[in-house]
Amino acid sequence: MISGVSGDRLVSGWSQSCTYQAWIENRMRKIGSLPSGQQAKQFEDYLLTTGVEIKVEQSVDQWSIWVFDEDQIEHAKQELQEFSANPDAEKFQGAARKADAIRESKIKKAADTARKQVNVRDTWNQPFTSRCPVTSMLIGVSVVVFLLMQSNEFNSEIRQELSISSFQVSGNMIRYSPYLLDIREGEVWRLVTPIFLHFSILHILFNCMMCYQLGGAIEFNRGSVKLALLVLLTAIPSNVAQFYWSGPSFGGLSGVVYGMFGYMWMKSQFDPQSSFFIPPNMVVILIGWFFLCMTGVMGPVANMAHAGGLGMGMLLGVGTTFLKQARKST
Repeated sequence: MISGVSGDRLVSGWSQSCTYQAWIENRMRKIGSLPSGQQAKQFEDYLLTTGVEIKVEQSVDQWSIWVFDEDQIEHAKQELQEFSANPDAEKFQGAARKADAIRESKIKKAADTARKQVNVRDTWNQPFTSRCPVTSMLIGVSVVVFLLMQSNEFNSEIRQELSISSFQVSGNMIRYSPYLLDIREGEVWRLVTPIFLHFSILHILFNCMMCYQLGGAIEFNRGSVKLALLVLLTAIPSNVAQFYWSGPSFGGLSGVVYGMFGYMWMKSQFDPQSSFFIPPNMVVILIGWFFLCMTGVMGPVANMAHAGGLGMGMLLGVGTTFLKQARKST
């Protein structure tokens, strides 16, 4: 349902008509115009040296100025006003050479990226388990655990070992310690292992399908180590949140899946160069499903795990983006 892209090619096999370039162009905003091509080129060079990229288009007797990044529109408008009032000002002179150097650097970086993309496409011929071992492990362990749980011999034992806390069932009551004593005594795996518990065929099919799409896209673009960290950083808070909301009787990859979604969603919004793209209709579907589950119509659902995973994934997506931008500015 959701796919990552490398360059303007989608990582998944799904056919998408909207490319990265088209997405960028849809976000451009016109901020004004200049009377000549020479002035437009001079202004374009100057803005590039300040970190603002624009697109110049000729229309009849004027040259329109378009800004790519919405966050830079006000700054660009102010600079355009100053330039229009006094294009011969000292600050606007001598920018051509520096701008050309910036463009050459971008071309070199794009060429390096293209070479890497060729290598990445070559690796796509390898089995999925080789390309995306962490994603494969998440799906594989979940499937094995689900199959073992179909046996009465192992069902209770597996749930006791993988749940966030051990518990006892007495009639319709579940007795457990609210203080996560098992974890405090060293069984720290319980913070993560509830993600491998699934209680119906539809439950595991949906989660594994989404994990394959989202996890595969992230691992393909960011690597196995970063995906593993993302899984841990979304699984733990989502599991803890669900435990304190409803107790230990829950499980599933959905908290991690929503964490992956939140991460990719924020990356696609705030970091256009991240190589992630999520179609707006997919955002509507997953967010709509999120709120539908909260109504109770879909039966007992780990809503707090969804919320915890989604929130943590969004935080990581925004946080890593602004951290990268801060490093570039220093």
